[in-house]
Amino acid sequence: MTTLFLVDDRELFREGFRLLLCSQADFDIAGEANAVPQAYDAVEAQRPEVTIVSSDLGGLGGTAVTRELVRRWPDAKVLMLSSRRDDDGVHQALAGGARGFALKQQPSAQVFDAVRAVALGHVYLAPAISHLVLQDHLRLRRGETTQAGPCDALSRRERDVFELLVRGHSNRRIGRMLGISPKTVETHRAPVLRQLGVPSLVDLIRFAARHQLPLD
Repeated sequence: MTTLFLVDDRELFREGFRLLLCSQADFDIAGEANAVPQAYDAVEAQRPEVTIVSSDLGGLGGTAVTRELVRRWPDAKVLMLSSRRDDDGVHQALAGGARGFALKQQPSAQVFDAVRAVALGHVYLAPAISHLVLQDHLRLRRGETTQAGPCDALSRRERDVFELLVRGHSNRRIGRMLGISPKTVETHRAPVLRQLGVPSLVDLIRFAARHQLPLD
């Protein structure tokens, strides 16, 4: 049996997805969470073989949750489940430590295969996005550089702070979500603004909108 843990803040989708997964004799749902702090506590208690994280999580965002899970448990196997297949989202998820990237538009049988592949220690990429990674690999082989994402200069923690700032969260709330103090959030906030070349939080939100980065 492969033990699974689900992280998604939309009740209806999570319930339906759990029922689909339960139709497979080799899957065992160890637990689920709709909020970040509870997810970390539950994953620590359950230690599932695969944690399936929705990229569309409100607040912190699925990529930041993946980074934190892998930071806490380096051997964690995370499968990102996304409704989008943009280049930056795929690259950020993989850079954050996700072992797989599946799409919500895929047939359930393919998603089951994705779970099994990640559980076995393989890397899984949805067929619709595998070409993105292959193209980058071929460019590197030719000595070409890949196009830098708008936030590539940020560290992982700075990226977490950035993603929460543009969603309108205060320093205090960001601190609670990341498990750090508001003062530490402010320490990260200043270099985020500086490295992205924006003078204020309003300009930071405009930056995110201009580069079509998620704001919800």
